[in-house]
Amino acid sequence: MFEELTIQDARPIRLLKRLFVFVIVALLVIGAVSSHRAYFQVRSLELSAPQVLSVGSIVNTSVVGSGRTQVDVEVDLIQGTHSERLMHLHLTGNNLAFFDPRQQHGSDSVALTAETLSTFQPGLARLRAVATGREQWTRLPPPTVRDIDVEIK
Repeated sequence: MFEELTIQDARPIRLLKRLFVFVIVALLVIGAVSSHRAYFQVRSLELSAPQVLSVGSIVNTSVVGSGRTQVDVEVDLIQGTHSERLMHLHLTGNNLAFFDPRQQHGSDSVALTAETLSTFQPGLARLRAVATGREQWTRLPPPTVRDIDVEIK
């Protein structure tokens, strides 16, 4: 029942079968890695600013994306019900996103102007950075959020 076949495959056919098995296994491994990258699109998000904001204060943000798709980062200054967008950072994905596992890095900074701060009252406020990926397999991942409590002078 489990005896060896009486007719052996020709050597080129045997090599072709092994090549097909190797290619299929390699694509399955690449697909597993790519699936993880599609599920977790924002690898890290950092937001930094001085504790006391005044004219000329610098707000920095940096983001690392999986490279599978695009990531948008929006930084807002929020005080009570009033908020203002300070910056928008767009991180592109890799060209061959399924096969290319390299991460994408991006950073930006903005200096606060008198015009921006004039719309806020002196006192406590919050800086918020929100990084949002793109929909993959009909699933939009939850945004990654970083907050910093600051004081406006």
